[in-house]
Amino acid sequence: MQIIKNRLLPFFVAFFLLMPFLFISKLDLMVVVNTSRTPFFDVFFAKSSALGNAITVAFVIFLVLLFRLKWLAVFLLGFITQVVIVLLLKKGLFAGELRPYLFFRMNGLLDSVVMIEGLKMRYVNTFPSGHTATIFFLVSFFALLARNRVASWVLLCVGLTVGFSRIYLFQHWYADVYFGMLFGTFSSIIAYLVVKKYPKQWHTKQIRIDFRGAIKETQNALRQLF
Repeated sequence: MQIIKNRLLPFFVAFFLLMPFLFISKLDLMVVVNTSRTPFFDVFFAKSSALGNAITVAFVIFLVLLFRLKWLAVFLLGFITQVVIVLLLKKGLFAGELRPYLFFRMNGLLDSVVMIEGLKMRYVNTFPSGHTATIFFLVSFFALLARNRVASWVLLCVGLTVGFSRIYLFQHWYADVYFGMLFGTFSSIIAYLVVKKYPKQWHTKQIRIDFRGAIKETQNALRQLF
């Protein structure tokens, strides 16, 4: 547990400092963020939000293969845990909960905000934010792997950027994002503790990828073609 406290301390600090915002009117928060929009941040947060999708996960899996299989086990278990939690809540307990856009539209409040032109809006299944849960699982996983407090702060900032983007883009309420942060982070913690408690012999092994050989084979194949 001491390792988790040391490496994820920035995350715990962020959770504590951001908790009071849960008690502020969710409508007021959305309006305040919306009135702070700029053309630059419209593009920036639209691009940032994409970090919480499946493509990022696939890329990370490739990176994890470069480390001991223990970390691959942690990653897969944590990711599955995060997905199950999100789906149980989003599609189960809180299925049909209105996202900000539809809530504002149904209550005649759309005139108080301005939408980003061309952005596809989601209507329901708002809790929790899947993008936020995914990115916080990823950044907390790498914080555990990095063993560096500075890296943990940088990774936290990446996660917060993606989380905030979901509010900025009018896709989620603040509570959706906050609990997505919690679910994602604690999924990596649970996976780390489980793998540590039940070590396997294959955890110490590592997949060897011969990049130089692969490059040479590719070059040879290209020479034969051209």
